[in-house]
Amino acid sequence: FAIRLIYCISSNTHHRLVYAGSKATNFNIVHQTFTMNNGAKYLGPLSKETLLIAKNELREDTTTREQALQQLRDWIIKNPRIISCRDDDNFLLRFLRFKKFSLPMAQEALERYLLLRQTIAQAFHNLDYQLPRMEYLINNGYLFASPGKDKLGRRWIIARPGVFDPHKFINEDMCRIHGLVYETLLEDEENQVRGFVHFADGAGVTFP
Repeated sequence: FAIRLIYCISSNTHHRLVYAGSKATNFNIVHQTFTMNNGAKYLGPLSKETLLIAKNELREDTTTREQALQQLRDWIIKNPRIISCRDDDNFLLRFLRFKKFSLPMAQEALERYLLLRQTIAQAFHNLDYQLPRMEYLINNGYLFASPGKDKLGRRWIIARPGVFDPHKFINEDMCRIHGLVYETLLEDEENQVRGFVHFADGAGVTFP
């Protein structure tokens, strides 16, 4: 089915999803106030070591980055399925780095990302750590990033599924806390290049 996709980030850093659907999907248009980054200039926040990793492993250099970013922005503008989308370097580089600067693959990944945020909007809408349910899960250590990194500079993401009470929380809460953690971490470009290490503590997990 045809879906028109909109994604943006609000000025207060809490992520918001705005979506509109074709008649076939019967989605209602949700109106919210948001700001666009309008192609904010890449400021090069990566360390020299990380830049070298990006070049050797992701095929990224200054020329490749600038050309790919411009091509991806042009494609977003011309894509009839995307009404509005973040176009700042930080956001677009997530997908380019994820697909090692293969433009067609990055385009596909971006569309899949937008589609996911739209079709599960109830989970990815209003990613706010101050929501009581999110605050409870964070304070009880359900999912969090460690302050330290491993020897390769990768951030540890620690999950403790045993503290997730299925009688108190629902799948929507689980999706939202994951969205909140990963969206926040991916704003750091060091994480985009170096990636993550995942650790799960299964203590307390039961199967009713």
